[in-house]
Amino acid sequence: MIKSQLILDVFDLIFDDFEHEEKLRNQIPFLSENEIEHTGIGLFINFKKENGIEDFKIPIENAEKKDVNGKAIERINGVEMKNNKLKILANIDVQITDGIIDYIEIWNKIGEDYPIHEPTKYELEQVWVNSKNRKIIRR
Repeated sequence: MIKSQLILDVFDLIFDDFEHEEKLRNQIPFLSENEIEHTGIGLFINFKKENGIEDFKIPIENAEKKDVNGKAIERINGVEMKNNKLKILANIDVQITDGIIDYIEIWNKIGEDYPIHEPTKYELEQVWVNSKNRKIIRR
């Protein structure tokens, strides 16, 4: 089970209007935070997957994109995180590997160090073309 409110908020926004939205949302209860890699200006959050998640596997439309192990990948982006006090203006992507949510990547675009501890105050916004422009604000 995912404990991070930030991750749950990202999933809430990033899967909106995605072709396989329902299946991806159904994968979330089968995920928990596993390995977290702080890169200085960002973060990779890898997920542990529980049995049963395979029932909600999505097809990867463009099988030409593969990871280093030859597995089909797709990246979903379009959510931006802001926190002026912490100097964060970050892009957030979700990597789908072999049809299963694999990890989240957060990259601080303004080049400042990304905090070691997860921010609890932030603004998330959908920034893709034709989005609903939904926001989640945690203060």
